Amino acid sequence: MRSFSSSYGWALVVVVMLALPVAGDARDDVPEDLLHAKNTLSLSPKRIAYFEKQFRAKCARCHGALGDGAGSDAEKDVPPADLTNASLMSQRSDGQLFYQILVGGMPRCAMPAFGPESDHGWPEKKIWEMVAFVRRFSETSDE
Repeated sequence: MRSFSSSYGWALVVVVMLALPVAGDARDDVPEDLLHAKNTLSLSPKRIAYFEKQFRAKCARCHGALGDGAGSDAEKDVPPADLTNASLMSQRSDGQLFYQILVGGMPRCAMPAFGPESDHGWPEKKIWEMVAFVRRFSETSDE
């Protein structure tokens, strides 16, 4: 009886751990037409400077000023993605990033929506530009 309860307890721990969100979890409800969408926009130095300010004002308190997910208000239940993690970011399509910014984070996540219908009211072009900006955190400079 003792081994059953201890193995049952471990099984319960494993099930609970698998159900918990992981830092960087992406939404799983991305519409098919966005899932594999590619961002065709690039940013001029002026737009990069603009989005640095936007990121610091609207994103850094959770994602961290360096994009590493270590912001002062980082949600404990659903940690923000580490945007500097090249492996994680390579698994996210531009369309997935766009959709997450458009409608906000997954359930129980503190990330707000930024799309046209949200309180932020960003047009789609601005969201695609933010996707281009966010991609910069995980780029490596081999030059």
